[in-house]
Amino acid sequence: MILTDKQSLLICAVVTFGFSILGIIDVLDNHVIVAVLLLLFALVVANLLSSKHLFEKDEETDIEENSKNGTI
Repeated sequence: MILTDKQSLLICAVVTFGFSILGIIDVLDNHVIVAVLLLLFALVVANLLSSKHLFEKDEETDIEENSKNGTI
């Protein structure tokens, strides 16, 4: 499950504006709404951690390929 940059940005905007607007109109007392917003936030954080892990693997692979080709 890897989200694109645009999808992550859109979810971050929804969470930010959701907390702001729903807090202003005093709807954050509903636990379901807070749970949905926190779930979306956790989704973005999980995506960030998984894509960082994949980026490190790609970087290691590139280094190994460059050392095999002699182009360090």
